[in-house]
Amino acid sequence: MKVVCDYCDCYIEATDEKCPNCGAPNTHFVRTASDTPKTIEQLKDFCIRKNLPLEKMHVHIGENYNQPKAFGIYKDPATGHFIVYKNKGDGTRSIRYEGTDEAYAVNEIYMKIKDLILDARNNSTPKTETKFFPEQHVGKKGKLITRIITIVLILAALWFVGTKFTGKGFNLGGNYGVGSVVESISNIFGGWDSDDYSDSGNSVTNDWDTNDDWDSDTDFDVGDLFDSFDFDWDSDW
Repeated sequence: MKVVCDYCDCYIEATDEKCPNCGAPNTHFVRTASDTPKTIEQLKDFCIRKNLPLEKMHVHIGENYNQPKAFGIYKDPATGHFIVYKNKGDGTRSIRYEGTDEAYAVNEIYMKIKDLILDARNNSTPKTETKFFPEQHVGKKGKLITRIITIVLILAALWFVGTKFTGKGFNLGGNYGVGSVVESISNIFGGWDSDDYSDSGNSVTNDWDTNDDWDSDTDFDVGDLFDSFDFDWDSDW
């Protein structure tokens, strides 16, 4: 979650103790939500409960993993410090946090895991599916208006073609009258009395916006999202 620094008005993370821009203390600092993991063991249990594919995500919890391309957290037995790290593609390590605050360290990798899942979901949205109004809900009136407009446009096009080539337009009393055309088009669209106009089940939704509640007991539907996910291994975090 983003908050505004009281000193330089820059947007910063609520979990930043100090503003990365001016160095002032973050008066809106939130260490972690009350029901999120606060220890490495709790984080392990959380990931198991949510069926998170940590191996595909290159996330190592409680392990000082030294190979390239990895995120991780562990407790250094020599210093007692908790270390949150990222091993870049070239093998160099970037330290996100090192200190004695386990809850803060766990929250750092916890938030990274969340970001990875959301990025993978966005990356995996089907490219062939076009959603013109992903945030709108199309009810009975909306669908009815859409069909009326479609029919009017088709009738206008047919009238134009008839006028262009015959000079007479539609023959209202013949086999190709407006009534016949409207009836044919109505049949094509499923008729005016079909149950398609009920409001239930007709909303246009974005499938990748579901199950984003990290505090629920519902397993994340991550599946094979990370099979083709393009990680950024050059950044520090």
